[in-house]
Amino acid sequence: MMKKGLLIISLSVAAAAHAQSPAANGSTQDLLIQKLTQVQLGLAPADPARAGVLLRLADLHAERARQLSMKEIADGCTVCKAGEKDREKALTYYTEALTKVSANSVAKVHLQMGHLYELQGRNELAEKSYQAMLSSSSSPIEMAEANLSLAEMAFRKSDFQKAQGLYEKVLATEGASSQGLAAYRKAWCAFRMGNLDASIVQLQEILKNPKLQSRMSSARGVADVQFLEEVSRDMATFMAARGIKDSDAEVLYSLSPEQFKLQQVTMLAREGLRLGQKEPSLKVWDFVYQKQSDPKLRLEAQVRMAQLNFDLKNVPAAAKSYQTALNLWGATDCNATTCEESAKGLRQFVVGWNRIENSKPSAELLAAYDEYFKVFSEDEDMYVWGSQAAATAGNYAQAAQWTALANKVILAKYTAEKDSAQQKAQAEKLEKNLLLGIENAEKSKDEKLLVAAQDDYLTKSVLKQKTFDVQYQKAYAIYQKGDYAAAADQLKDLAVNGKGSQQIKIQSAELALDALALLKDDARIQQWSGEFASKFADKKSEFLQIHQKSILTQSAKLAEAQPDQALAAMAGFNMSAATTEDRKTYLKNKILLSEKLNKITEARVATEDLLREPSLTADEREFALGRKVWFAELELDFATALKAAEQMKFSTLSQDEKVLKLAMYSELADKSPAAYYTQYLKQSKDDEKKALIASQLIRLSKTPAKDLETYKPYFKNNAGLYARAALEVYGVTSDKKVLEKALKEKGSSKQDAFVMIEKILTLDEVKALGTQLAAHKIDTKNQNTIATGLKARVKMLEKADALANRAIAAGDWSSQLLALDLVAKENARFYNEALALPMPAGLTPEQENEYLTILSQQVAPNQNTATMAETKVKEFWAQKSALDSYKTFAANNYNWSKYIAADVEAVTAIAPEDQKASWTAAVVEIKAAEGSLQKPSLAELEKARTNLKQNPFAASAIQEAIALEKKAQRKSMVEYLEGRLATLAKKDSEVKEKQQ
Repeated sequence: MMKKGLLIISLSVAAAAHAQSPAANGSTQDLLIQKLTQVQLGLAPADPARAGVLLRLADLHAERARQLSMKEIADGCTVCKAGEKDREKALTYYTEALTKVSANSVAKVHLQMGHLYELQGRNELAEKSYQAMLSSSSSPIEMAEANLSLAEMAFRKSDFQKAQGLYEKVLATEGASSQGLAAYRKAWCAFRMGNLDASIVQLQEILKNPKLQSRMSSARGVADVQFLEEVSRDMATFMAARGIKDSDAEVLYSLSPEQFKLQQVTMLAREGLRLGQKEPSLKVWDFVYQKQSDPKLRLEAQVRMAQLNFDLKNVPAAAKSYQTALNLWGATDCNATTCEESAKGLRQFVVGWNRIENSKPSAELLAAYDEYFKVFSEDEDMYVWGSQAAATAGNYAQAAQWTALANKVILAKYTAEKDSAQQKAQAEKLEKNLLLGIENAEKSKDEKLLVAAQDDYLTKSVLKQKTFDVQYQKAYAIYQKGDYAAAADQLKDLAVNGKGSQQIKIQSAELALDALALLKDDARIQQWSGEFASKFADKKSEFLQIHQKSILTQSAKLAEAQPDQALAAMAGFNMSAATTEDRKTYLKNKILLSEKLNKITEARVATEDLLREPSLTADEREFALGRKVWFAELELDFATALKAAEQMKFSTLSQDEKVLKLAMYSELADKSPAAYYTQYLKQSKDDEKKALIASQLIRLSKTPAKDLETYKPYFKNNAGLYARAALEVYGVTSDKKVLEKALKEKGSSKQDAFVMIEKILTLDEVKALGTQLAAHKIDTKNQNTIATGLKARVKMLEKADALANRAIAAGDWSSQLLALDLVAKENARFYNEALALPMPAGLTPEQENEYLTILSQQVAPNQNTATMAETKVKEFWAQKSALDSYKTFAANNYNWSKYIAADVEAVTAIAPEDQKASWTAAVVEIKAAEGSLQKPSLAELEKARTNLKQNPFAASAIQEAIALEKKAQRKSMVEYLEGRLATLAKKDSEVKEKQQ
């Protein structure tokens, strides 16, 4: 956008009322400034003449600043600062003069100051100056000038809404200067704010209204053709931006200046095309064509219309416009230079059409090429592209004809060319096109065409660069026919004895090896690849790689039936000469073969080598880590197994299974698995397994009693397992509260663990109560102490009765027996002790008899209770199978041996003489069994483990290790080894099935 017309007005306010002085330039101007400066310095501040001098000085400084700035710009300044001091000086003078000039001159001074402030970039001060004009007693014309300046500032700041309002004020002021500029800027404001229709209407108003057809007031009423050209050009831009309407071309044509009418409509067409408005642009180009008298411009219109019709998929219309354009070309004096754009357009039309139909050229496209060649008969590149299109369409005869024409043009240019460099270029182009002919012939799959193209090359090529290559192609044809035996020998001969390029020789060598590969002749591949490696230094590594690959191939063929020979065949493999992929294949095969042959150490070393390969894929790394884990397992190196397993994805396992596997390795490696088990509890939905994991966490805990409560929720559906966990915690802590809490969860459960908990608690209670009763004595010092003693004894006996009743309700044999035995003995003892108590003093014989009778009646229930309990005890002892049941239970629950032994010892203590010996023997037997579970020595364990490492697939070695690990109470190791044993048995079964 150009700034509004006024810049720095050189005329002073004072001079405006007098005759204008001639413009002072150069040294004269400098001299005048110096003199006036001296005059100004000699004038008193109140001198009436001072105002005029100040204004004249300000004007001179402003004008000199303008001239210096224009010169600096003309000189190509980057950072333009010329005139800054003069502007600052001018502002100083204007500021002082502002207080001295007459009221009708204030506005003009403010206007000048505003312009200077703008040039300094001090927009706020500039705006204040313009606003001061509006607030002073300025004339409407002066206010319009202020509004125009403010509008221009707002416009430059992109405040289009504000600028629009200010421009409207300028337009509303009759006689205001630059109304044409204001109207023009207002239209641009509407455009910038997205009011495209309004912006177009406003531009049309400028083109229609004579009062607006110039930028400046000095030209008011006289059309400024340059300004109108700019307005009409912008209207074309606005119309295209809005979207071209059907009437736009006619409106634009009618309103544009006469000499620019078609120019602007053509611009509208081009803009519409640039913005992708293809259909509207097509109509505008047709309008241009209909109005245009210049054949060259009509030619351009038809070229554009051809492309647009084609883009709109109107191929017949596109072809018609294309043909019309070609006819117009012939009717003009156009050549590729004078009508370059149209020539390019015609060429690009065909090329673009070809690009769209690249995979399936139509007959119409080939016809377009043919018409093009009638006009442009020397365009060898188009001949080449046309031949390619024809070949792709399957019209190989046409392709051959156009290739021949291309070669004819190129040969003619080659022959006529005098410049050796250009002649060389033509020879190179001919070479390329001849080879393209061979390529097209190859695509035709027509052997005759191919032979013709090959012969054409051999007879017409100037450079003869590919003679050996073509000979190679003929040999290659034998290979393509499938005669691999003959092809292999011939290609090898070309590679070793041929006189062509090294590259083709190498290709011959590679193809010879390919032929051998198809023949599956690995022995000759190994032999020839070694020979080629010695001949072709540049490809030595590749041929050596093939040599290495042949070793791998031969090894792979032996792997299934003869793994030992397969492994031996791999001994010749040289890793340093192999590709990364072959190295990885070699290492993987070596791992598998070594494993198959039970050479675990070799397999383990190969695994480490494989893991050092930097280019392993995710699957390859998973494979290597998996083998590393397995081989570490076979060596019982669980720390290594864990470390490797932690790096694995275990994509075949669920997340739960992966976590449990890592936890197992942690335990086997004597590392805490708590983190993995905790993760399992958080993520798993298997309540049964979660209960087992919770048991293990409690077992591993340093505060088992606390963690039993922590993990209690995981046992909500498995009270028996919770009871077993409680027993284990009790075994570590001897805290009976643990058992008491667990017993509260029994409910109706009859699980062995709850039975054992009740046994332990009942036995402890019987022992404690029995001790308490045995220690209790009735103090006979007086009747009060006797009464107190009797009450205390009765209370303890009631506890014994309650204990017996609980034992009976629980149904446990030993608990009932022990409790009833205690009841029988202590009630009988109480009865006897009560009757033997001394008589109260002072009783008559008659009273003594009465006392004894009453006492006898009071303790009679105790005698009855003792008798009944003793009878029940005898019944229990009559159950001879009880002892065997204890032995069986002890054998099946060796973890509880010490509790069972304690229970049997308690029963033995009250056993009848005829059974005491057998129960005593049972105690010895159970304790002996418990003793047999003592942990083995470190030496025993190490011996078994060493045996297992040396014989990892021997069932006997695994079983021996299992037995010792059970004694060592290493539950995780036992479970792991039992899993290995089961897997081994399964493999043995599968092998037997295959052999049958």
